[in-house]
Amino acid sequence: MKTWLGLDYGLRRIGIAAGSGSLALAVGTHQEGRDGSVLAFLRALVEERDAAGFVLGLPLTADGREAEMAGKVRRFARRLEEEFGLPVVLWDERFSSAEADRGLAEAVRPPREARDAEAARIILQSWLDAGGEGEGGAT
Repeated sequence: MKTWLGLDYGLRRIGIAAGSGSLALAVGTHQEGRDGSVLAFLRALVEERDAAGFVLGLPLTADGREAEMAGKVRRFARRLEEEFGLPVVLWDERFSSAEADRGLAEAVRPPREARDAEAARIILQSWLDAGGEGEGGAT
């Protein structure tokens, strides 16, 4: 079973998770300006984990409309598809950061990077729980 990479896209940081079957785990965070090219960073993960594709969090408002950031996420999704030739699934990320905060609440001032990676894990876990691996395609 191949691994899927979950991404919580942000302008400065991208939280990253990996998972297959029924379990997603936080991997880490890519920070713009510190970690080099995001595409090179992701390429190494795709190769290392034999990735089947990406599950990219799509920011929606509480009532289900696309948030302002959604256009940037869609452009990033197209860039991933062009660069890697792998499916990119856009998945509702509503409340993933708030859920990550609740999950990390016991840690003493967790770094922002932990929050981003945990949000990516929550996005990917939600997709896996919904039977996402059976989809096999972009949305």
